[in-house]
Amino acid sequence: MSVLWYGQEFHMGGISLFILGGTILSIAGKASPADSAALLRQAGIDPVGPISVSRWCNVGSQNLRLPDLIALAAEIGRQAAAGTQGFIVIQGTDTMEETGFLLSLLVPADIPLVLTGAMRTADAPGADGPGNLNDALCAVRALRGLSLGPVICMNGELHGVRHVRKVDAGRIGAFASPGIGPLGTVVTGRVRLLQRPLPQPGPYALPDPASLPRVALVTVGLDSDPLLIEAFANPQWRGLVVEGVGSGHVPQPLAAPLIRLASQRPVILVSRCGGGDTDADGTYQGEGTAAQLIANGLIDGGPLQGRKARLLLTILLAQAAAGTADVRAAVAPWASLGLLAG
Repeated sequence: MSVLWYGQEFHMGGISLFILGGTILSIAGKASPADSAALLRQAGIDPVGPISVSRWCNVGSQNLRLPDLIALAAEIGRQAAAGTQGFIVIQGTDTMEETGFLLSLLVPADIPLVLTGAMRTADAPGADGPGNLNDALCAVRALRGLSLGPVICMNGELHGVRHVRKVDAGRIGAFASPGIGPLGTVVTGRVRLLQRPLPQPGPYALPDPASLPRVALVTVGLDSDPLLIEAFANPQWRGLVVEGVGSGHVPQPLAAPLIRLASQRPVILVSRCGGGDTDADGTYQGEGTAAQLIANGLIDGGPLQGRKARLLLTILLAQAAAGTADVRAAVAPWASLGLLAG
């Protein structure tokens, strides 16, 4: 099999595929998985052919754990150093954006890495898994040498992991990059690049999976209770990410406990909107505004999405002797990514 991309022909080989589970290998109403060999055949992949297939695990993506994914990142790095030219990860869609972002923190951007899955079970009419996997196979070959970092390939679209979100629980077109759009498309085997993501910091050193810090994520809502923040005063929590309303604001009663907590451990502030910046420049003033919180010790997360900021903070805190000052310095390039002086 070969893939045509901008007139170039790439022959199969040197690709490693990791199966983690998910809807793509599920049968409606049953706990037992579908036949992975059948999925590969339907996608045009010979299970004993030139593509290396590893059944890494078989769980719903809500049950994936950080140590599993750190081990996966280590294996990808090991195989890449040994000459493997590209990687595909099959997993459930519910946490795919988080897996992709975590891998972007730990795997060099010049390693072609594509994540895919399915929104319909393997036995559903019009199951999308085989098509998505075939598209991912086309993409991982086509993206060699472009240093895009991990990308998600779903429904004929390629999305960068920093901006992509699962925006619908059930539709085939469940993934989008609001305000950004897809990086590219895959149509009948043709991969077309529409834009390139900005280079991001990293990769970071692989942390010890046995001693990962506890980092929490809190989403603020209308009239949120201050007790919500006090619950994280326990020193077992090494860090906190707060998704404020709008451009990072919180109700006034939450300001004091957040500032107090930020004096003890790193607290990153982002917007719950999933897009757009925090108001670090101070358009809005007063207690509980983003500007007041950042001026009093919270770390500006800029346009980072909360669930991804949590993963970033976890990896940063896992680095040797990382404290609040180290985290603040490491997060600053993320907060200002793409920001132009004017």
